[in-house]
Amino acid sequence: MNDKTLSGNADQAAVREVLERWLAAARKSDLDGIFSCYADEIVAYDAILALRIAGTEAYRKHWQACIEMCPGPVLFQMGELKVEAGTDVAFAFYLLRCGAVDDKGAEQASWMRVTVCLKKKAAGWRIVHEHFSAPFDPQTNKAMFNLAP
Repeated sequence: MNDKTLSGNADQAAVREVLERWLAAARKSDLDGIFSCYADEIVAYDAILALRIAGTEAYRKHWQACIEMCPGPVLFQMGELKVEAGTDVAFAFYLLRCGAVDDKGAEQASWMRVTVCLKKKAAGWRIVHEHFSAPFDPQTNKAMFNLAP
């Protein structure tokens, strides 16, 4: 094994740790925990409410609105995570089942596609771009929330 391989493995593990922290914070609706994973210059393409969100202040407001839409227990389940990391930039993609349990106890959740790009900063790896999307049927123009891996 050479130094580059060892560094790549360490960087991939560090990126995975950031995503695990993000997931744990999202499950608890912990905005401070969620935003500890983002860089100040975050640009997000979320699946709802906005075409583009730039900066932590705007994205925090967006996240707060999302949390308020899901007042019951929040559901976040990550699957099929793939991580590629260089020495200072990385990307990851995965499927995320997200939603909440409604006031009748029924799960209101669907699988989304997520891609994140990260940069290594002085404080460690931070997410600089995040993209959530749902496939849609071009015949009906409706999102396909019933798909599962």
